[in-house]
Amino acid sequence: MTKPVSDDCRCGRSQLFTFKAKETVTVDRATLERTLSLLNECSNHLEYLSNNAIFVSATKKYLESLDTGKSRKALNLLSLWTDTWPDGSDDLASALSKAIKSIKTILAASQLGGGND
Repeated sequence: MTKPVSDDCRCGRSQLFTFKAKETVTVDRATLERTLSLLNECSNHLEYLSNNAIFVSATKKYLESLDTGKSRKALNLLSLWTDTWPDGSDDLASALSKAIKSIKTILAASQLGGGND
């Protein structure tokens, strides 16, 4: 006769995911915190990129409207700065890719049933 497997037993139950019903997935705290941290990182990168784009766009329009020798020099300097300053989109793509992978792992495990019903 086989012994019943409890949630505390490491022999046969996933310690990362528990499936109480087809609609419910319980995820371990470390996996959830990692996924939320990655999504928060994505949000921060998006905010940075948005604020940077707004600043650069507004500054360029202002400098173009002045149309003086000094404003053209400042506009050239701003263009050089935007061409060389890292925009953060690679960091955003990396964090987003990791977050999506983590979420897909959870979803794939839940679709398989995880053997925890």
